[in-house]
Amino acid sequence: MERYLKAVHLLLEHPQTLRWPELQQACQRALTHKPVAWDFPLRACQATDGDESLLTPALAAMTCAHMGILLVDDLLDEDPRGLQHQIGVGRAANLSTALLGMAADVLQNAQPALSQPAMAAIVRMQMDTAYGQELDVQNPASEEDYWAVAHAKSSPYFATGLYLGALFAGAGGESASQCYEFGALFGEMLQIHDDLNDCLSAPANVDWLQGRSPLPILYAELAPHGRQARFKELRSQVNDPAALQEAQSILVSSGAISYCINELILREKQAREHLSQMQLQNSSPLGELLDQMLAPVQRLMARVAR
Repeated sequence: MERYLKAVHLLLEHPQTLRWPELQQACQRALTHKPVAWDFPLRACQATDGDESLLTPALAAMTCAHMGILLVDDLLDEDPRGLQHQIGVGRAANLSTALLGMAADVLQNAQPALSQPAMAAIVRMQMDTAYGQELDVQNPASEEDYWAVAHAKSSPYFATGLYLGALFAGAGGESASQCYEFGALFGEMLQIHDDLNDCLSAPANVDWLQGRSPLPILYAELAPHGRQARFKELRSQVNDPAALQEAQSILVSSGAISYCINELILREKQAREHLSQMQLQNSSPLGELLDQMLAPVQRLMARVAR
């Protein structure tokens, strides 16, 4: 936690933050609203037995990137809780651009030997994520399309966080690349996990209301089953709690939930196999990520089985 606070204070002291009140407020919010994966660079550093005191630029960059990406997500989802409703769409877009730019800037000012590969990684993350968001707003119409979105939109952030942690830990290019691949698998797992939670939540979330196609809904619409036509009919009625409940029951009976859980477990096995092949001083910080991911899925399986 101390490392994270130091990273946020680095952002608060940035010249751009000092002259831009909304940017300063965003960084202030980060003190109490930590990104879900703020500790990914720290985990990679611990796994490679690096010096945690060197991580401040990586933690700051990933915090900036998370805030910028979240602003774009809120704009695309028309999230009623989004900051754009307070400051306007245009200013929220400007703030997102500034945050993503600042992520690269704090890495530019890091150690000379690390700044170039670190900046390349964060720029690649931004381009890949933007492409994934572009694919997502087009609404995947097939499973192949869905996995293209998941790989481009969900994986780069987590993969880059681990990559930067290993890089700043002095682990070397090969170890950093292995951490990146592990993070990419984790990102796909998290996308499936989030899709399951969103599709089974009540009231209906944005995926239902905007006609999106997360994996469970996509399966129930495309895979042959006895209630396929009824499910498609219900898609436009989910503002009604009874219709939503019926649609969610079809996700269970059609095999959509089981299919998604199986896809998640397959990737978890791939990630554990990859982890076993990585030459790490201590693999537990990364293994814990998988354990934490699977715990709520096991609870979901128990819930669906009732």
